[in-house]
Parts: sequence; structure tokens; C-alpha cells
Amino acid sequence: MFRIEWYLIFAAIAIAFIFPQLGSRWFEKCEAAFHKVARRRRLALLAVGMTALAARAALLRVLPIPAPLAHDEFSHLLAADTFAHGRLANAPHPMWIHFETFHVLQQPTYASMYPPAQGLILALGQVAAGHPFWGVWLSVGLLCAAICWMLQGWLSSGWALLGGVLAITRIAAFSYWGNSYWGGAMAAIGGALTLGALPRVGHQRIRDALLMALGLGLLAASRPYEGFVFSLPVFVALLAGAVEECRLAWRVSIRHTILPLGLLLGTTAVAMAYYFWRVTGSPFRMPYQVDRATYAVAPYFLWQSPKPVPAYHHEVMRQVYLQ
Repeated sequence: MFRIEWYLIFAAIAIAFIFPQLGSRWFEKCEAAFHKVARRRRLALLAVGMTALAARAALLRVLPIPAPLAHDEFSHLLAADTFAHGRLANAPHPMWIHFETFHVLQQPTYASMYPPAQGLILALGQVAAGHPFWGVWLSVGLLCAAICWMLQGWLSSGWALLGGVLAITRIAAFSYWGNSYWGGAMAAIGGALTLGALPRVGHQRIRDALLMALGLGLLAASRPYEGFVFSLPVFVALLAGAVEECRLAWRVSIRHTILPLGLLLGTTAVAMAYYFWRVTGSPFRMPYQVDRATYAVAPYFLWQSPKPVPAYHHEVMRQVYLQ
């Protein structure tokens, strides 16, 4: 798919140099229509989202529904199938030792080690359209629209729509986010909603606070560590803006921003704790932590020391984790 992208880029550059006036009148009409759509912000969001979905669907003949290849993809697909059948985790198999694989818990339950956001969108595709890929397809369309909405909060309407169009060409069509089950779009949607709500929360609208809470919730349910680091400057900016407000505005801020934001984030925390409890037996222990404690030796952070070598049941797993 990257080869196709490079071919299109080189072809566009060559045509621009050889025939610089080619289609100039047509481009002028397109530019006028572009700005007309950009000024109608809701229409721009709808146009970006639907175009992203249509672009990926149109490429199915060239880039058909992908087959999973990486360990991570199989883990996310396990989560999707589990959720699609109305469960949060599966009972461990009595002969689980013979079915051990990477990034999948076998004890205390049989489940994916990853946070649930990617599995949930894949499960939606599986239930609604019969295949998890349609969850991937939907997620990249939502991502492109979310990027456009985020940019509308910071830039003029024309630049925001252009950013959405660039997201379509770079993410929806040819990236691995739209051509695998690995994930990425759900966390990016969370980041786009959080950043897009940041310049809007000063208007004291409950909708903007809920969208920011939704973005932070998606980050927690997809990339908890990165989402936490990402959210720190956002909270600093919110606090700095709140300090500048007068006492009268504080009442409005509590009612329209702090309260809805806190309620939705609290609900997300409870839901995540319940999910952890069903999978690992503890509301404070993530499946990811259980998997790393069971199999991993090398630490992720510089200040940590290597762990003792666990008792591996399969040589291939020993080789991957040790070598």
C-alpha cells in the first residue's frame, strides 16, 4: 500500500512540473466550492468523515479486507470476538498451556492483554456488519472528522477542512491504521477530541466538556500511559484558564465544565475498574500488567531493573522475550 502512495505522489509532482496550467480553471472552481463547504462547519465535518469512508471503500479492489498478521492484531481480534458475544473475558481453557500465545492472557481468564477500546470498535464491526474490519473502517472515518473538528477550534475554517482532507489521504486510505487490526485510530480520536475541546471549554458549554471527557476516556481505554502524559498539559491549561476567571464565572464553570467533565471521567474510571476486575480479578490491575508480569523480562522504563526469567512452557516464547 505504501508503494501505491509513493506512485501517486511522484505522478502528481511530475504532472505539476510538466503541465503547470493543467486544469487550472477546474481547480479554481474546486477551490471556490471548498471554501463554501469549509464555512459551513458541520457540513465540513460530515464531508470529511463520509469522504474518508468512501475513499477506503473504493480501494477495496486494490486493498481488500486485510488478514491479521501481527500478534497484536490477533489479541485485539480476540477482544472483539469476546465483546461481540456479550462477554468481557473468557474462562481459561483446562489445557491452556498448549494454547499460550503472545499478548494474550491465559490466567486468570482468557482475554486480550490490551485496553478495550480497539476491541470494542472491532466488535461493533463484527456485530453490525459481520466482520471486524468494518469497525476499523468506521474508526478511520471518525478520526478524520475528529481531526477536522479539532482544527476548527484552533484555525480558520479553510485550514481546518484542508487538515481533514490531508488526514483522509494519509490515514484513511493507505496507513496501517486503516489496513490492519492493530489499532491507533481510537487513541487518535481521543486526542483529537481532547485538543479540539480545549479552546472551546472557555465558552462554558456542557457539550464541549462532555466531548473533552469522551476524548480523555478514549485515551484511557486505548493508551492509558500515553493518554495520561498527553492529558497533563491539557489539565494545566484548564487550570490556568480557571484561575483567570472571576468568582461569578466560577459558578458557571463548575456547572457547565467541571461537573460534567468530572461525572463522565468518573464513570469511565468505574467502567475501566470493572473491566479490570472481570479480566484480572482486581479493579486496580490492568491485563497488560498481568501479561508483563507473567512473560516479560526486559523493563520498559530506564529506572527499572530486569525481572527474573519466568518458567516458559514454549521455547518460541522464551526466544522472543529473552532474545
